[in-house]
Amino acid sequence: MPSLLELFSPEYSADPYVFYREVREENPVYYDKMTRSWVVLGYDEISRLSKDERLSGARIESFYEKLPADAQVEMKPLKEAISDMMVFHEPPRHTKLRQLIKPGLTPRFIREMRPIIEAIADELLDRVVGQGRMDVIHDFSEPLTRRVVARLAGVPDHAAHLLENWQGLLFELFAQSRKEIPRVTALRNAFDEGAEERRAGIGTDFFSLIVAEQLQNGDFTEDEVFANFLMLIDAGQATTTHLIGNAVLALLRNRDQLELLRDRPELGAKAAHEFLRYDSSVQFTTRVALVDIDVQGHRISQGQSVTLVLGSGNRDPLKYKNPDRLDITRHAADHLSFGHGIHYCLGASLAVSEIEIAVSRLLERASGIRLREARPTWQDNINFRFLKELPVVFEPTR
Repeated sequence: MPSLLELFSPEYSADPYVFYREVREENPVYYDKMTRSWVVLGYDEISRLSKDERLSGARIESFYEKLPADAQVEMKPLKEAISDMMVFHEPPRHTKLRQLIKPGLTPRFIREMRPIIEAIADELLDRVVGQGRMDVIHDFSEPLTRRVVARLAGVPDHAAHLLENWQGLLFELFAQSRKEIPRVTALRNAFDEGAEERRAGIGTDFFSLIVAEQLQNGDFTEDEVFANFLMLIDAGQATTTHLIGNAVLALLRNRDQLELLRDRPELGAKAAHEFLRYDSSVQFTTRVALVDIDVQGHRISQGQSVTLVLGSGNRDPLKYKNPDRLDITRHAADHLSFGHGIHYCLGASLAVSEIEIAVSRLLERASGIRLREARPTWQDNINFRFLKELPVVFEPTR
C-alpha cells in the first residue's frame, strides 16, 4: 500500500496532485501503515466524514499523552496555549467556543475590513513596483496577511513584530518544537495588557469589538479567549499568506487565466475560490474515530486516526470536470479547503477577500509578470503547501 510519506520524494514534492490521482484511482480509502492513519482521498467521502459526528477533531490531548514524559514537560506551555482553540473540540464545548468569535465576524465586519486590506496592499506594492521585481511571498503576501491579522486580532503595535515569520502552532506542537514558546508567551503578555478594557466592553481594537458582547453575556475564561485570539492569528496568517502565493503561481503557469482575470476583474471572488480548490495551502485534516465506523467497505476502529486529504478531494474528477485545469470561471465555492460542517472556517470570507484583493491589486500594478525561476521551491512539509519564496519580474503599470 502507498503512504503519504511518499510525498516527501522529489517525484511528488513539487506536485502532490500526481500522487493523489494515482492512489485515488486504485485506493480511494486505505490504511497507511507509515502514518498509522486511514487515508480518504475522494471528495464525497471527505465531505461526508467532515460532518460525521462519529469522528472528532479533538486530537491535542491524545497526541500530548503519547509523548515521552520529558517531551510533555517541554511542550506543556504550547499545548496549554492552543488546547482551548475551538477547532480541537466537539460539541458542546466547540459550540460554546465558536460563539465567542462567530457573532462578531459578520458580513458587515468583513466589508469594513476590505478598505483596510486594499490600503495595505497598495502601500506594499508602492514600495516595490518601481523596481520591476519582487518576492511575492516576502515582499507582499506575508506582510499583507501579517498586518491584516494584527488589526483583526488586536495585536498592539509594540507587539506586532511577534507575528513575523509565523508558521503555525499546531505544526510546532506535532513537530515537538519549542522555538515558538517564547513568542506565544510574549503574545500572552501583550494580550493581557488589554484584558480589563476588553472585559469591560470598552476595548477599541477589532478583537475586543468582535468578542465584546459575548464576554458580557458568556462565561469565558481568559485562557479560552487567548487561545481563540491565537487561533485567529494561526488560521489567518500563514495559511492565507501561502494561499495568495499559490494563487499567483497558478496564474503565472496558466497565462490564459491570468489574462482573463486581468480583462474581467469582476471574476475576482469566483477566481479566489478556484485558487483555493486548485492548490490549497493546507492539504490534510485529521480526525479520530469515536466508535467503529465503515467507510467504503473498510472498518475503521474506535480510536484510529483518519486523514482527510483535502487537496485530493479538490481534484476529484467525480466532483469537478477537468479538475487539474485552472478555470477561474468555475463554480468552485463548494471546495474542501475551508472544511465542512461545524468545523467550517470562520475566517473563510475574510480569506477570500484577501486573496481577491491581493491578486487583483498585483495584476493592476504589474504587467508582463513572470517567474524569475522556472521551478520555485517548496517548504519541506507534506501537509502545508508553502512556497519558500516566489521571485517575479514585471513592468510597472501607470
